[in-house]
Amino acid sequence: MSVSLMRAIGHIPISGISKKFAVFSLIFLAGLSAFSENFRVRKLIPMEFTEITEKITVESGINDAVWITLPPDLTYISGVELQLKVPEEIVTWRDSVAYMLYEKIEPLPTVKNKNYYGERVYLNTIPGNFSLTLYIPISDDFSIKDNPYSVKLPISESYKDKDFSKSGIFLRFMMVMKGVPESLEDAILKISAKPVLNGKGALNLTTTPPASDEKKYSVFIDDLPASDYGNKILSVGEHHLSVVSDSYRNELRTFRIDQAKTTVLSVRLRGIEPLLRIICPRDTNVFLDDSSLKVTSEPIVITQGEHSVKFILGDYEVVKTVSAQNGRTYSVSLNVDATVSEEE
Repeated sequence: MSVSLMRAIGHIPISGISKKFAVFSLIFLAGLSAFSENFRVRKLIPMEFTEITEKITVESGINDAVWITLPPDLTYISGVELQLKVPEEIVTWRDSVAYMLYEKIEPLPTVKNKNYYGERVYLNTIPGNFSLTLYIPISDDFSIKDNPYSVKLPISESYKDKDFSKSGIFLRFMMVMKGVPESLEDAILKISAKPVLNGKGALNLTTTPPASDEKKYSVFIDDLPASDYGNKILSVGEHHLSVVSDSYRNELRTFRIDQAKTTVLSVRLRGIEPLLRIICPRDTNVFLDDSSLKVTSEPIVITQGEHSVKFILGDYEVVKTVSAQNGRTYSVSLNVDATVSEEE
């Protein structure tokens, strides 16, 4: 097939050739490298996404084009899913309508403009099915696998790091078969589109030291050092956090990341001084190193070394000794028990 014939097929509806030759030509062209061309559409249909969970449905004729723009923040978007509901006329005349993906469209698409210049990167025909699912990846982390019920269009290098809020996705439909009924020209495709989310979410971690003079500490997520954890992008699922320091106690947490959501986690750092927790009945008098101590539910800070804890409850008195070390928490409990005995 000559280059001039191939370009002619790319510019105008196929005429004067058989259905079999038309399908062969399209399949052959689909395997070629991208090339630029001028073309005209009957109507441009914009599909502008402002939310990552949004779904938009439009109707398109077989000589129209859809212009899909995405939100500026593509952190959680890996592609676009298009669901085509195919009318009976196109199902009957399978492979009579082609869909084409373009890049580098000029001028910027608007509903008023019908003439464009762009680089075609993919071409295929609509098969004889009442529905067709198209996936258009825009990044390497597109996770949907190939399957017999959908078509995944090939990703282009130029799609990476592209601003899809301005330079969107241009998909064009065109009649490519001669001898079809005139009614086919009026066939309408119902198109539903939504962003495809990747398997990622974010961690918003805040750490609060116990005093204003903040000392050094290190944060590890899944055993890997983490420096930027105010908005850390992570895969969906369970993760492990550890905060390690010579000046603070080590803190360990387990948290979960959900798709396209931010998990907020706050860790209050604690000094390495020993902590003492007292547990006793309400009316107990407690003395720490012979000084009266008011008992609360929170542990108190003590110094390293030997400490005595005295409990006095009525006529009952008991003294316990604690050998405190930095980085440890100690609990001293007074248990008052009652026994029941039986005699004959």
